[in-house]
Amino acid sequence: MARKERFALIMEDGTEVRNIDDLKAHFDVGTVVREFKDGRLLTWLENRYYDEEAEAIKKILPGDDYLAQKLCKIFGVETPEDVARRAERLNRLKNYTSDKNILANVDKVAFDQEDLADLLDEGAEEIYLCANRFVIPLRMKNKNYIGVGEAVAVIRSKEPVDFNKLNIKFKNISFDDDYKKILPPPPPPPPKSKPKIKNSDVTIKNIGGNRFEATTTIKNIAGIHARPASIFVQRASSFRSSIRIKAKGKIVDAKSILMIMSMGLVKGTEVTICADGVDAQEAVKTLINLIDSKFGEDDDYGIGFSLWHRNYNYG
Repeated sequence: MARKERFALIMEDGTEVRNIDDLKAHFDVGTVVREFKDGRLLTWLENRYYDEEAEAIKKILPGDDYLAQKLCKIFGVETPEDVARRAERLNRLKNYTSDKNILANVDKVAFDQEDLADLLDEGAEEIYLCANRFVIPLRMKNKNYIGVGEAVAVIRSKEPVDFNKLNIKFKNISFDDDYKKILPPPPPPPPKSKPKIKNSDVTIKNIGGNRFEATTTIKNIAGIHARPASIFVQRASSFRSSIRIKAKGKIVDAKSILMIMSMGLVKGTEVTICADGVDAQEAVKTLINLIDSKFGEDDDYGIGFSLWHRNYNYG
């Protein structure tokens, strides 16, 4: 059997195209349309056994109004109009973001409701909503909507929607005001927890009558800065007894935050709590336990403050 003559298609740039990959790489709409009308494109495909493309070509009429677009679609290339449209959309998108990942996905961006409808029709699962209001169809499940600019999702529902059940996700997108009105109020913030105080192993001494004292060291890394000093004074003030702190050769009133701050009690400083009165023993025990609990601070709490306090030591 004689070999068929396999001629090349000559593109606008002079390239001789002999396989479909080269055709896509050097695709020229004008040349391909001309070769289609001459019948040479179909012969070129059939001679090389590109049967799928050849069958698709046979279904196109020479006078088809969308001839160029259909030829481009068969070979998986963009029309000049598509290229221009994509460039215009990319420039528009750059007004709202410089994120390279978003710019690379410009084909997944909706600028208006019509764009959104097109993307949904195409089955897109990840859609970028750009700087507009968009009605979100709840029947279209398994969608991930990402906001660019000030995007608003309009939810047409008279009751809160379980988006997890629909597998619909939103990121950087706000809901419309009407939908916000039917949402339950956010839960209140958790109450501020008080420092957990553990019982200290320090021995409390009776130094005569209703007078008691005990000695410990400052253990929290930032020392007695404003927060722990405030907590200490609040606890001390809850007792009727007079209470004093001894440290670094000074004795000050434990119920005065200014006096305590003036002592410059940093980590490792030895302090003695002295109390005199009807509830002196309980006062010493509570305050010693408070110091040994580090005022509820983690070991790395307040490192920044500690450096600040070292530079502005009051003692």
